[in-house]
Amino acid sequence: MARPTEEAVLNEQWSEPGAGGANPGVRRLLAGAAAGPDGAPCPLCDRPVDASGPAAVDGVRIDGPGAELHTAVRTHTGCGPSRVWAPAQIAAARVRLGLPEAAAWRPDDRPRGADRLEPGMSGGPGEELPSLLFHPGAPYPGGLLGHLADRFTEGLVPLDLTGVVPARELPGWTVHTTDGRITAIAGPAGPWWANPGGHPTTYPWRRAAHGERRVLLAVLPPEEPAPAPGDLAALGRAIRAGLVLGGVAALAGTLF
Repeated sequence: MARPTEEAVLNEQWSEPGAGGANPGVRRLLAGAAAGPDGAPCPLCDRPVDASGPAAVDGVRIDGPGAELHTAVRTHTGCGPSRVWAPAQIAAARVRLGLPEAAAWRPDDRPRGADRLEPGMSGGPGEELPSLLFHPGAPYPGGLLGHLADRFTEGLVPLDLTGVVPARELPGWTVHTTDGRITAIAGPAGPWWANPGGHPTTYPWRRAAHGERRVLLAVLPPEEPAPAPGDLAALGRAIRAGLVLGGVAALAGTLF
């Protein structure tokens, strides 16, 4: 039996909890994860965890891109659910609980110079939406699984882009423009990407955005080779692999 891909496992782990409170994908990842040290506290609150008690659930901490860097963790049910924990989400959970961040790295610390944005159009005639393909240029500390876990937590979902499955609306997501240049992308937790100088767009893109005030946001993971502009075959392969996440974001700002 072929070993499931990391993105397939992650998609599965967001289903309903199974036996023992752990999601199915989490249980599959636990099979290959390193055991946590005896007596390890909850990584979200630093308090002791009763390993066999009902008030705790299993999770997987992603310490790096390789499967050998996945570690089993137990969290209190009041601190967080059974899930894949990438560094950014552990830090965010601790902040919500009023504790210092456990991880030195935060999403906003990533260098952004190599990011690539590709404005375009999606949909058929009469149903076109302005689109924005976002390819992060900097490596992600949690690897592919960490990237996907964080994007799912932020509300992004796998995109079809063929028109068969309509893209979902993304509550809390906004693409900001100034005089037709893309200057920022904001997520539910605040700023997600920014370029004060702005990224240029085409007149057809601005015209469509002016009418719709919405943008189809599509995000690729850093590890996926960036398709050349207009390379629909490469983009299609990434979509079929479940690696393109996003949805329909609001648009705010000036276009002309």
